[in-house]
Amino acid sequence: MKRLGLVLATISAMALGFSGGVHAASETEGYDLIFRTSTLDAFAPGDHLRYEAEMTNEAAAPQEPQLLDLVIEDGDKARLSRDIDGKHQSLAVFDASVGNPMAMFFLERLVRDLAAATGGSKFYIRNRIKESLLAPEAITSDQITYDAAEQPAKRVTLAPFVADQNRARLGPFADLRIDFLMSDAVPGWYHVTEAATPKREAGGRFFHSTLHLSEEAH
Repeated sequence: MKRLGLVLATISAMALGFSGGVHAASETEGYDLIFRTSTLDAFAPGDHLRYEAEMTNEAAAPQEPQLLDLVIEDGDKARLSRDIDGKHQSLAVFDASVGNPMAMFFLERLVRDLAAATGGSKFYIRNRIKESLLAPEAITSDQITYDAAEQPAKRVTLAPFVADQNRARLGPFADLRIDFLMSDAVPGWYHVTEAATPKREAGGRFFHSTLHLSEEAH
């Protein structure tokens, strides 16, 4: 609770709600990996991380990929902006001393998208995701290609609705999986974050949202 509470205290402007009811990070390896602290400590003012966000959602209008910049500023601040036609639209300011906020940003955006697609409650969906953070479906060692080399990585998979008593009402979202692929070799820790419904026999997925590191500068 302390780690996640500290993160949330720095980003209250975004009204993220993953603090209530979550236990201490030391109680689960998956939680500790996903919300790892000090992941921006090596960055100096002016450094930035660029992420690309893409989403396919058959319950909503098509969306163009988005570019997101996380820029380190003076005073241990990190500003998240969205690139729109070459112009930066500021979204939020975070405490960079806590760590990289992109996992929290991805999860809260996912809550919003799922609530809109299913007509369900944001609070209910958020609570199911919080519960899955305490009991990940899988934690595995993995490999990624970064900086023209194979690098060791960790993958944490969440299945927030697999045992949900209301999963029958969620349609294709009942079997949603959320994957976090992370590595010490990657600046900012997060390589790819992904939420997806299963592949269909006819091809494609009903819902597929990704956030991946596109570029970093020092």
